[in-house]
Amino acid sequence: MSRWIAKGLRTGIRTTRFPQAGVRGEEGAPSAIRLRWQGLTAVEGLEAAAICPTSAIETSGTAEEGELRFDAGACILCGRCTRRFPDAFTPVENPRVAVRSRDQLRTTLRWERGEAPAPVALAAAASAVQQAGLRLFRHSLHIRHVDAGSCNGCESELQMLSAPYADLHRLGLFFTPTPRHADLLLVTGVVTENMKAPLLETYAAMPAPKLVIAAGACAISGGSFAGGPTTVGPLDRLLRVDAYVPGCPPTPQALLHGLLLVLGRASQGYRADQEDQGGA
Repeated sequence: MSRWIAKGLRTGIRTTRFPQAGVRGEEGAPSAIRLRWQGLTAVEGLEAAAICPTSAIETSGTAEEGELRFDAGACILCGRCTRRFPDAFTPVENPRVAVRSRDQLRTTLRWERGEAPAPVALAAAASAVQQAGLRLFRHSLHIRHVDAGSCNGCESELQMLSAPYADLHRLGLFFTPTPRHADLLLVTGVVTENMKAPLLETYAAMPAPKLVIAAGACAISGGSFAGGPTTVGPLDRLLRVDAYVPGCPPTPQALLHGLLLVLGRASQGYRADQEDQGGA
């Protein structure tokens, strides 16, 4: 008997049961950052913005009167804010961080007359038309991935989806090499000037109806390269995006959650300022 067959019989099935069960092997790996506004003062908010390398935390005004804007879609998980202000910026280890609306990755705090910062309500909801379209591919989905200008960090995580541990085929999800067989376009990278035309041509070649996911901080906001002279992104400037998966890079389980979320097979549990992290 092959020693690999013997080892398989001895160790049993190691494929993750996510999303039905928890995740083994990713304990302690943050998928996103959440802002706990109750633990932040105006002065700390100004300091946090000064140490953020990607402007995921931005402020205006003074400690007496001003505003702080936190964008989890621009966060590269460098950990500077979580180490400096652990009561306000907390890592989210649950991989269920994909969202349907860009605004659910943003939150705004405002303070006046020296009072404590308080959140400003942001309305964010996916349209009924979009939600109806998600059910079309519920049991089988073919994915065309396009690297529109990344550092290959997201690609390393995507490769893990086809490995035995994540095994996306068990969920009815498959990568396809041709856009003409694809139901969903999964984009990583900042969308460079040179990749704009190939990206749009790929999208145009896909049969309708079709879905789009922006995976990683670069595709969502530009990440560390936002505003660069060779970039035309973020992705939603060019295409309508059905789901956003934050992270730099997003973990394999977070990517799986994004794919299942866009199909209506998983629920959404993350907001940039929300404590509850539920969802199946």
